[in-house]
Order: sequence, then structure tokens, then C-alpha cells
Amino acid sequence: MSKRFSSITNYQVTLPVSIFLLIIFFTNSAYSQINKVSWFPDHIIFPQLGYDLLETQIYSGIFYLAGEDESFDGAYIPVNLGFTKPLINWKWAGINLGLALGVASYTQFEIERYNANTLRGGLLNNDYKAAGFLFAGTAKHKIRVQLFHMSSHLGDDYMLRNAYFEYNDKTKSYEQVDLIYYFDNKYFDLYAGIGEVISPNAFRKRFMIQGGVQEKWSINPHCAISSGLDIKLYEENGFHPDLHGGFGIVFMNDNRKHITFSADGYYGALPYSTLDYGQVWWVGISTVITFIQ
Repeated sequence: MSKRFSSITNYQVTLPVSIFLLIIFFTNSAYSQINKVSWFPDHIIFPQLGYDLLETQIYSGIFYLAGEDESFDGAYIPVNLGFTKPLINWKWAGINLGLALGVASYTQFEIERYNANTLRGGLLNNDYKAAGFLFAGTAKHKIRVQLFHMSSHLGDDYMLRNAYFEYNDKTKSYEQVDLIYYFDNKYFDLYAGIGEVISPNAFRKRFMIQGGVQEKWSINPHCAISSGLDIKLYEENGFHPDLHGGFGIVFMNDNRKHITFSADGYYGALPYSTLDYGQVWWVGISTVITFIQ
């Protein structure tokens, strides 16, 4: 075994093991202060990143999409069904800590013009994500460690219509760990972080950077204005920025259940799918449903 292969293998094994041991350490610390432990709590320590298209949340939109290599004579419709469930929250040395699980299915549909009088819909692709989270934070400063698996699969409608039966793009299936710092500012919230693919034999380049801003401005106890921008730079895409932002209105029935309607825009590499259309952009309307905050 070469020294280079050995060092890569040791790194890929050591990083997830270290994260696992860190989780065990914090969990043991929780039991030393058992009176502060909350199992299956109804609130989450780290806020949902509402404009992150790979967040484990419910998100859908209908968009006009165009790009370098493709344009739709119709509509592009992503439908994300996901949730994040806190498992345990506790306090240790004055810091709020928590563990959570998240899962999501990111399905992409198209509605295209078939002829002068006919539109037809079809399934383009489906991506799947399973994630584990470790949270730590105070009132203003929060950290999230996320370990997740992502896989991507072409839709049968796309394959049949285009007689495309090649293997899926293997760069879209991988495991990653990332670290996000979130600052709860008085006027708007900021976040930034880094990620690294840890799959032993990944077919994609490993490093990514993420940052963003989001905020809600209250109108009354049940309504607010929402805006935000999420930025991702993947080594896989030559660090060209992927930008997703929106501006809309949020309706709330309590502090945990929200529904947001937004004017929505995106520019960058297609965030889902084994399909590669180069740099694309979309505009349209979207909605996000949040059950826990």
C-alpha cells in the first residue's frame, strides 16, 4: 500500500471516528446533568437554513429554467419532502447541545410542451439524503456538525423519453461531513462553514464552502417578511458560486409551524440530479413548510 493511499485512508477513517467519539463524549456529559436533558424536544437548537436547497425540509417551487446547455419549453418543478427531528437536547457548561436526525427526498419534475396543444409532465430525477446532526450553541452563536449520505437517480420518465440507459453519474452519490457556524444578529442572521467528502472512493472532488444570510421581520405575531441568500462553492464545480435567494412572506400559527411563500431565484450548477446542464438559472415562486424551530 502506497504512503499516499495509506494517509488518505487514515484520514477518511479518523474523521468520522473522531466525530462519533465527540458525540459519545457530549452524550455522556448529558447524563452527568440528567435534570437538564430533554428527549424528543419540540424545538431545535440550530435554525433551519431555509434557502439551502439541500436542507432536510419541505420545499417546492415552479420555475422557468434555462442554462448553457438546456432550456425548458415548460416548467421545472423541484419537490423536496424532508424533515429534521431533534432526538435529545441538553445543557453542558452553559452551552445548549443537541442531537438530531434528518431525511429528505429531492424529486425533480418537468412540464414540457409536447405539441401546439399538449403539455406533458415527467419525472427527471430523484435525490435522497440521510443525515445526522450535532448542535451546540448559545443565544447568538450556534454550531452545527452534519454527517450525511447523498445519492442521485435518474427518473424513469426521462430515461424512457430519451432512450438513456447509462449508469448514473457517480459523482452525485457520496458521504460528507460539514461544519456550519451561525450568528443570530439583531437585524439579520449570518452563517458560514466548510465541508469535506469522506467517501473512501469518491468520484467527486472533496471540498466545499458555504455561507449565507437569512432573516424574518415580524409584521404581527402570525406574519413576517422573509428573505435570504445561500451561497455554495464546490471544488467539484471549480468553485463557481451556486446562488439561491428569495423574498417572501411567512405565516405562523405558533413558534414552530411556518409556511413561507417566496419569489425565488437561482444561479449555478443544477443543485440536484445526475443531469448536467452546465450553469443554469431559474426564476419562479416557491414555498417552504417548517414544523419545528
